[in-house]
Amino acid sequence: MVVLVLGSGVVAAAPFSDAKHYAMLVQEGKHEATHSFHQDAEVIWRRNQSLLVDMEPLQQAQWYLARADFLQFEHRFEEALQALDKVEKTGFLVSNALLIRARISLTIGALEDARMACQNLRVLVPVDTWATCLLEVEGRSGELPQSYQALKRIAARNIDMSDEVSAWRFQILAEQAQLLGYYNEALQWLDSANYAAQPVVAQKQILDIWFKQNRPEVASDVMPRCPEPDSLFPDSLIVRFARAELESSSQLTCWRSLASERIEIRELRHDRLHTADIAYYHTYVSGNAKAAVYWAELTVAVAREPFDYMLLEAAQELRP
Repeated sequence: MVVLVLGSGVVAAAPFSDAKHYAMLVQEGKHEATHSFHQDAEVIWRRNQSLLVDMEPLQQAQWYLARADFLQFEHRFEEALQALDKVEKTGFLVSNALLIRARISLTIGALEDARMACQNLRVLVPVDTWATCLLEVEGRSGELPQSYQALKRIAARNIDMSDEVSAWRFQILAEQAQLLGYYNEALQWLDSANYAAQPVVAQKQILDIWFKQNRPEVASDVMPRCPEPDSLFPDSLIVRFARAELESSSQLTCWRSLASERIEIRELRHDRLHTADIAYYHTYVSGNAKAAVYWAELTVAVAREPFDYMLLEAAQELRP
């Protein structure tokens, strides 16, 4: 899931304020190697939560925006939407809040709420920004070919857009191109030629497109031969490396072994944040139909993204 935040979201706090520190911990805690930062973020939140009522509106907005970002990452979507309500009531950082609201609404399948959030952006952001937001929603509402072509025209105009807005738009274009089966175009939007420089969310999409093209050997070329003892790859990449190892008929089994170990731990914990990774492993690596369907169903019960439904369909096809 990609969430665009225009600017840092913490724009006028003291240089080393708790709000800025909290927002930094939320961002850094999204990475596998530093996920423990979210525990530190919770400590700071609990310490400051009761003080928010006496803060200036801008400070409140900064806190609640970062809180919404934290909650959506933890799949606590209703709580995240409530935090966004509080941001919007302050009158500050409203465009940031609306973009996150649209993204969460798409994730949970609330298309009308997502559409309304995008429409409310119209007087707050440049026309191409709110149009991009709306076209993502329309793409999910049965207008995918038309939305994709309109987004391509916006990307071609590229009128004074910041890098983060362009990156957000390219991610949407890549998703829509992949859903339409335009795999080479999707790879271009994702800049697959510079795979190593891309964020994890783009890397895993690039890998999945190569699998769709029946090119597991290309995936094998970009991954390490075997994981280093101290490597901290996210599970979403580990399960895909394991699939590449399997489908390229590699004599090595190190990625499959690591994936098996990691997934076993996730299953023992009944980890609700990594259900898609567990489902992916059982669908494409272990071939365990029962486990694949179970975890894929858990995924779509929370996050109703197109690729989550595609994973569920693939899992169901394993059934005899």
